Amino acid sequence: MKVLIIDDHPLFIDGISLLLKQLSDHLDITCVMSVKQAIIQLESDAEFDIILLDLNLPEMDGVSLLKRFKADELCTPLVIISAEEQAGLIKYTLDWGAMGFIPKSYLADEMLAALRRILQGEVFIPESIQLLLSRLPAAMHSEKLPDSLKKSGISKKQYEVLSLISMGYSNQKIADTLNRTEHTVKSHVTALLHLLGAKNRMECADIARKRGLI
Repeated sequence: MKVLIIDDHPLFIDGISLLLKQLSDHLDITCVMSVKQAIIQLESDAEFDIILLDLNLPEMDGVSLLKRFKADELCTPLVIISAEEQAGLIKYTLDWGAMGFIPKSYLADEMLAALRRILQGEVFIPESIQLLLSRLPAAMHSEKLPDSLKKSGISKKQYEVLSLISMGYSNQKIADTLNRTEHTVKSHVTALLHLLGAKNRMECADIARKRGLI
């Protein structure tokens, strides 16, 4: 079995490499510490049975590789193994084709069980994260906005920000969750305040609830 590990923490790479040896007697592990190095491996015609990807990487983040991966129509199972456990961000990676999400906080046995399920063709999401995903507003799961939102002039991206404002997220946390810059989030917040006639974030969320937008 050939595995590509993309992570910039040597200690984690050493640990997961030892763990993976329990999955197969014939294991070929390639380890890289950046998205650029991963792209070189993938463009070298190397074939992998599974790819393990961290999200927080230097220069280019893991989501950038996911997008490249999907654009190239590669079909190798790609799994996110990350310390990030924010529902919006996890949903985003699944939308871009990740076969599963495994928290780095998992114990060895839990991680092995998750990897075995993914190798059998399942999409793996921990129950705790499934619960978080189920709590995301319905419109965040849909490509189309409800008519009430369209009439308000709120765009899909602005709605995602509005939903997280209503959950008490800071601009930085929203940026991390949606994989956007804080500057972009601030622009969306300013637009939302104008569209809803609100003076601040709290009033913005209150008005949106009263209008049945969230």
